[in-house]
Amino acid sequence: MKQVSHRFSLSNPRLNYVLMSSAVFVSALEFIFAKSVLAVIPPLTLILFKYLTALIVLFCIKMARSRRWPFRVRDIPVFILLAILGEVVYFAASYSALSYIPVALVTVIMALAPVLSIVFDKHVYRKKVRAPTILGICVSMVGVGMVAGVDPGMFANNRIIGYLLAFIPAICANIYNVFAIRLSARYSTFDMSFYIIAATVAVTLPYGLGHLPPASAVNASLIIPILFIGIGVGAFGLFTYVNSLSVLGSTTTLLFLNFIPVISCVFGWLCLGETILPLQIIGGAILLTGCAAVIWFKDRTELYGKPL
Repeated sequence: MKQVSHRFSLSNPRLNYVLMSSAVFVSALEFIFAKSVLAVIPPLTLILFKYLTALIVLFCIKMARSRRWPFRVRDIPVFILLAILGEVVYFAASYSALSYIPVALVTVIMALAPVLSIVFDKHVYRKKVRAPTILGICVSMVGVGMVAGVDPGMFANNRIIGYLLAFIPAICANIYNVFAIRLSARYSTFDMSFYIIAATVAVTLPYGLGHLPPASAVNASLIIPILFIGIGVGAFGLFTYVNSLSVLGSTTTLLFLNFIPVISCVFGWLCLGETILPLQIIGGAILLTGCAAVIWFKDRTELYGKPL
């Protein structure tokens, strides 16, 4: 019994690999569902609905399993910061980018997050950055340049704004991780996820209430995507991400984000009829290869759990 219990413990790295893989798949689908919803409501209103749904789900689970609410008032500013950076700005920028460039390109640019984590390691945690890591970063930047540079309409119809917006989440994710990891030492994964979601609802509530969709637009085609995004990404995705940060570490967790562009590209092609140029596919592959190389040389022990 003890062996089975450990196998399904949230501190088990293997279980976290499975959960993060599932969360990545759901996150890729989020952009497909979001694109249709954003035709009716603005990004911040979608974020409100997303996390309000997640808050209700987690509240019901919390009341069923435990009614204890450990909380420190002095942590409120940190939770608000996490909500603004990791949920509001992160998703507002990525959702807004969908209005300018295809889903696949948005997620490819966002895949720079693991590369930027190396910069944070150097300047925040004072870790030494080796030459292979710097080379991997340069390769990744070449990939980004190819993805953006071969887009014939990059500077037309403000598409350049889409690329800039897609880059913002990569920065936010790394700042978010610095504070989230520190805060995770004082809260359980569930409580921390709940408080971040509650802070996100509080931050977006004033705007969301003032920009509700018209009554005529409220139908199954709007409600079902919001429920999927709220339960799948807002509740399950955030819980899994926060837990993975404490078990697998920041860089390993961010590594999973590199698979989102591949899945999003397939679904964007299948569901939205989006077209990606061959050179952009090559550039995306180079970007992902560079990211993988950065993480490989950064800390193989952290990534695989044992020296190679």
